[in-house]
Amino acid sequence: MDIRPATQADVDGLIAPAAPAAQHHLRERWATQQRGDGLFLLAHRDGEVVGHTMLFRASKYDEVRDAHDVAEINALHAYVQGQGIGTAIIRAAEVIAAEEWSRPAIGLAVGADNPGARRLYERLGYQLWEGDPVIDRWTEQDADGNVVRAHADRCDYLLKPLG
Repeated sequence: MDIRPATQADVDGLIAPAAPAAQHHLRERWATQQRGDGLFLLAHRDGEVVGHTMLFRASKYDEVRDAHDVAEINALHAYVQGQGIGTAIIRAAEVIAAEEWSRPAIGLAVGADNPGARRLYERLGYQLWEGDPVIDRWTEQDADGNVVRAHADRCDYLLKPLG
């Protein structure tokens, strides 16, 4: 498996078959990478994209940024479960955060409705941070960019020291 930052060709290939709401998120991730605020990491196996995540240079949550200098994993997706794709993406993100960005820790938010993901993160050494839960705010948009639905999900925040 090869895990690397997305290219324009990668993003174009992901956007074409995606639903409008997913297209919006893919474009957002690409724009974030283009601005230098993070990396849109894709996992490739046998020439196909099998998973992705957004790795932010800093937390998107004010309360976390105020307390910790962390990189942040956001929206981890493994297209097939149980094959180590999620673990490989997380490990690659940790290496970038520690070695390329010199971050002392990495974090992520996980919803109470996602116990499988939480078990994975805890197995990989992530622990509940000392602060309160965070509110993950995001929107679904249609093909024209109009907000269809706004979300505000309560999530636990998990941290892992690096290095």
